[in-house]
Order: sequence, then structure tokens, then C-alpha cells
Amino acid sequence: MEAVYGPVSLQASAERIVQAAADVPADQPLIVMAHCGPSGLGSEAASPCGRDWKTPAVDWGDQDLALALDRMAKDRPADLVIFGHMHHALKRGSGFRQTLLRHRHGTALINAACVPRSGVDGQGRTLLHLSWAEFQGARLTQLAHRWYTPDAELIHQEQLPIDAPLPC
Repeated sequence: MEAVYGPVSLQASAERIVQAAADVPADQPLIVMAHCGPSGLGSEAASPCGRDWKTPAVDWGDQDLALALDRMAKDRPADLVIFGHMHHALKRGSGFRQTLLRHRHGTALINAACVPRSGVDGQGRTLLHLSWAEFQGARLTQLAHRWYTPDAELIHQEQLPIDAPLPC
């Protein structure tokens, strides 16, 4: 970031995110896309932004995004935050990362980093992973991990429980 924008403080970065969100029309979903998720989602290796490649496990989320989400919630909380960076499969075969959380402001947060993004299933078909979200107006109605063939045939879907009480 410094190479493009020069030195940017934590506060200035958070404010840029808040300002961009303020431009989203009220009748449209407010979706935040980031490389890494916000800090504050847990410090276990399996947390959505938990460090799993080195001990101890710590919260590896972005502080500026966490600050921005809190500031945004005063006027309008984000409907969905999509991020990646931390792969679903944990290092050393120790399980899988938590994919979905519901933020205290009601925001759904999804780690979309299913790696590898493509593979071959038991029938020899190439499958591509996509994270899928549907809205009615500004209301999130569906969230899933989906695997498609290169011809856009849906082969498998893992429906995520968007209405489940998942406070963080």
C-alpha cells in the first residue's frame, strides 16, 4: 500500500473505507470486499483470520477494517464482508477454518479463501469454487460455497446458515 499511496495511518485507512461505504445507495446491499478480514474475529488457528502457520495462533485480521466496520455501523452496518487470505484448510492437516461469522452489528462475514480454487472430483470433472451471495434489495437471503464445472454447471453447494446466531 505504501508503494502506491505512501504512508497511510490506521485511522486514515479506516476513514477511506468508511467514506467509500457512505456512497452506497440505501436500496443497494453494502458489501465490503477485502484481502484479509477484520481483526476481532478470534485468535485461534481455526478463527476466520487466525494465524495457523506458526505458533502461537493469533488474530491476523486487519485493524483498519475492524475500525471501519465499527464506524460504519453507527450509520449503516455492512450487509456482507467478503475476504480471504486465510485458507480454509489449516496447516498440517489440523482441520478447517471457520468460514462464517455474524458480527455484533448484524453483518455477515465470510472467508472465501477455498484453496485450491479448482480441482478434479471423483468423476474426473474439473470443478471451480465460488462463494455465492444473494440479496433481495439490501437484505442478504443466501450465502453458499459453490463448485461449478467450467461450463457453469453447479455440481455441489454448501449452504451457509446466514440466520444462525453467530455473535463475534
